[in-house]
Amino acid sequence: MKVLFAVNQQFRSALFSDKDCGRIAGLCDVLDTEVPAEADKDFMLAHCEDADIIITGWGTGQLDADIIARAKNLKLVTHAGGSIKVIACDAMWDKGVRITSASVAIAYGVAEFCLGQILTAPKRVFWGGMAMRDGKWRDGLECFGGPFEIYQQKIGVIGAGHVGRHLISLLKNFSCDILLFDPYCPSERAEEMGVTKVDTLEEMFSQCRVVSLCAPSTDETANMIRGEHFKLLPDGAVFINTARSAIVNQDEMMEELRKERFVACLDVTDIEPTPLDHPLRSMPNVLLTPHEAGAIAENRLRMGTFVADEIEAFMTSKPLHFEVTQEQLARIG
Repeated sequence: MKVLFAVNQQFRSALFSDKDCGRIAGLCDVLDTEVPAEADKDFMLAHCEDADIIITGWGTGQLDADIIARAKNLKLVTHAGGSIKVIACDAMWDKGVRITSASVAIAYGVAEFCLGQILTAPKRVFWGGMAMRDGKWRDGLECFGGPFEIYQQKIGVIGAGHVGRHLISLLKNFSCDILLFDPYCPSERAEEMGVTKVDTLEEMFSQCRVVSLCAPSTDETANMIRGEHFKLLPDGAVFINTARSAIVNQDEMMEELRKERFVACLDVTDIEPTPLDHPLRSMPNVLLTPHEAGAIAENRLRMGTFVADEIEAFMTSKPLHFEVTQEQLARIG
């Protein structure tokens, strides 16, 4: 089988190590093309005709009906990027092309980032460190309700997708009680994961000292978390958002943050980069990070490994690990 690398020059070496490129070349014939500055429609139309497999990534143009018609041998698309929605079109499923996404690799990095914040924000590590710079000792810890440990505390996870599930598995190493909110996760599955499923966000926010948002951004989840939920958080609680800002009503969240009753660790905001004069930049109980949780540094190479794994599974007639179906599109980010 022949494989076409339709990955922009900007991301090619960041996503695919020499080892994984060698694995792919050992499994099938890699079409001899230049590494495109932009893997746009013109590039794909020029090179897709003989491709059985197309590898896409961030910035790759959509595989629209024209490309699918030209790629008469196409059987598999494997995406080394975030959302598959920017790549897929109905013509792919109509033709029976299978699609996989390596975005789960991002989930590993995001979940580990969340765990780091779950372990450090309750201890007020950031605030204690900033106070040390001002010549203080432990004064900086006694802020916004003071420090606490997650030992025997209730930790809330919103969303049982790839990020949420991996975060739950990491949290199983600590003596805490994990609550899950996800209407699409069956109770039996929650029980298998060893978590307590709650039916409403109100239940979660009122009980948990830490809440981590891991849900996808969809029409259904837009503005799902409101000021009324933040009002329910216990004093000193920690809210973490490494998902998407659109899931939270940011204005209502800021209104509650102004009361300095809880701490927010935000890796995402409504506007990115966050404007210099934005109120979130100056709120003392907010830790802002520059959308760095997932696809950064070496974790990007994990995506290339997952692509090679999927191609190997496909070539050996084994089940694909991270296949995306047309029915799943509405529920994923």
